[in-house]
Amino acid sequence: MKDMPNLDFVRSVAVISVVASHILLALRIMDVGRFPVQPLGVLGVMLFFVLTSLVLMWSLERRPHTLDFYIRRWFRIYPLAWAALVVALLFHAPTGGTPQNIFLFTGPDLKDIVDQFSLLPIFSANAPLLVGPMWSLPYEIMMYVLLPFLYFFVRKNFSLWPLLLAWGIILLNTRRTPVHNFGTAIGYFLPGVMAYVAFSRWKPVLPGWMLPLFLLGLWAIFLPHFTYHTAWWFCLVAGLGLPLFRQIKQEWILAPSRQIAKYSYGIYLTHMFGLVIGMRLLAAHSLPVRILAVVVSTAAMSLLAYHLLEHPMIRLGSRLASRAESRYEQHEMKQLRELPTVVGQ
Repeated sequence: MKDMPNLDFVRSVAVISVVASHILLALRIMDVGRFPVQPLGVLGVMLFFVLTSLVLMWSLERRPHTLDFYIRRWFRIYPLAWAALVVALLFHAPTGGTPQNIFLFTGPDLKDIVDQFSLLPIFSANAPLLVGPMWSLPYEIMMYVLLPFLYFFVRKNFSLWPLLLAWGIILLNTRRTPVHNFGTAIGYFLPGVMAYVAFSRWKPVLPGWMLPLFLLGLWAIFLPHFTYHTAWWFCLVAGLGLPLFRQIKQEWILAPSRQIAKYSYGIYLTHMFGLVIGMRLLAAHSLPVRILAVVVSTAAMSLLAYHLLEHPMIRLGSRLASRAESRYEQHEMKQLRELPTVVGQ
């Protein structure tokens, strides 16, 4: 994978949109002019889905081993998610809210707790959430199962047309589904796989400074008409649009983008705790103080989460994955060496 600072910028925009939407909802601001607030963050999550599948296709290109991929992803996602769930559960933190009630502790039973710690909808797809933003993780986990197979398919059929055809067929088959589920979520990830192909086949023709305008235009177009199906088109336009832009050169944009992107997973999981601190515990203070408290506490928590847990677990997963892959390769070599003896017998 080449150095692509544009992706850091896009990732930072995605996570900022999620945090901004939740701050506005905590202030009971449901609309800004003709733009609804709740889809602002949801479209940020959709953009995360596109980026995730794109980046992981490059990861599989570097290390095309399924076992290696699954081990690394487990250690990348689960430890920090579990830590957030444990904190919410122990302190009864009201971080499992909905757009209508952003501060909510759902008091889950044992079945719901097991369901959430699995990051998969084992018992109920509508289990009450301890940490609201974690609604997206089950879709991401399920997509991890499919991505290696998509990668090997794409490497043999390096073309956009099969992917576009699959995207269209799934869209037609799920267009009557009223809510998002894994079937509809595939339409959010496939454009990232398309972007992987397009980055290899297309030459960027648009200046990097136009990328922020492109993203702003996407939100302006899709926010007023948001549904979980129109979001498919949002993801498709984003996925096919990203390869067209040359890399941003302005360091004043790239420097903060790198930092926000680096800690984006921690920001995504901890900002609801920051909202509790700033908007609920400091409710008697002025609005600027409360927003500053949200930003500072979220920054501090995501920084600590990354250095104390997220990054060490990523390194541990990398070591274990390399070890497992090495043992698998040794086993394969041993079987190959023994094969002539078996045939001779």
